[in-house]
Amino acid sequence: MSSSQGKSSSSQYEPLSLQDDGEGSSATFEKRSSEDDHSTPLLEASDNLPALAPSKPSQLPKLILYFSFALALLSAVNVALLPTTLSKYQAYPFSDSDLEALPYGDARLGLDRVAKFIPPPKVYHHTWPDRIARVSRRLKNAVWGQGVQVYVTVEDSTIMRFPISPTGVNTCALSWRPPPEFSPRAKDLTTKGDITEIEVWQLIAPSDILANVSSTMDELDYDTLSYSTLPVRGELLGVLDLTAKPNSTTLEFACPRGAESLVVEMRCQRVACHVSFMQIHIAPSFGFELLERA
Repeated sequence: MSSSQGKSSSSQYEPLSLQDDGEGSSATFEKRSSEDDHSTPLLEASDNLPALAPSKPSQLPKLILYFSFALALLSAVNVALLPTTLSKYQAYPFSDSDLEALPYGDARLGLDRVAKFIPPPKVYHHTWPDRIARVSRRLKNAVWGQGVQVYVTVEDSTIMRFPISPTGVNTCALSWRPPPEFSPRAKDLTTKGDITEIEVWQLIAPSDILANVSSTMDELDYDTLSYSTLPVRGELLGVLDLTAKPNSTTLEFACPRGAESLVVEMRCQRVACHVSFMQIHIAPSFGFELLERA
């Protein structure tokens, strides 16, 4: 019985009494007052800071504006003085003696003198063949006669005669003019294989078989011409590329002197070379032509 009472008395909670001697509250108050004292100088210091001076505006935009205005004014003055300067120049042009007195010689030519130093443009006279005949190395005695068909293969050649202008031309060249790409006449041209090297050989004299019939190339009979009676070849005048655009032209060569015509042989030695068409005067025209210039 006594043990139970002792246990209950020992387990009873008794709150501790705080000593209210005023020291705890005064310490707390002093701490808070000290914090307030420390914050007060910061506020006062911030109030005592000098005010920031406002930044001065930049002077660069004004300088750019003044410079632009001065440049525009100078340009206006130059334009205003230009008519006066030109009128004085036209009224008092330089004479030949003034030009010779220049330190660098006649460096100022003028537009009226430029034409004397520019070479004249090359003016060519275009001539079409008046005789066309086909010959074959495989059929040496075959005769096709005079016509308008151009037929060039590895085994076949085409003989052409071009009249030479009687006005005394000095330079000649052979040219190939292809048909326009979207022209209906483009279908009239048949090509196969490599046609980039069509050889142009000059025929200079009749063969021994025709020597008694025609003494010159101007008297050659194209209605009886065959490969067995082919005239004697001279020099290779050039090579034509039939795939070139807008045309293909050989190098210039001297026109035959004392002759009325130029006779050439069109032949091809490339693999599977084939060119055939009718060279007739139907617009738009295409084919081989002779170029002449004085």
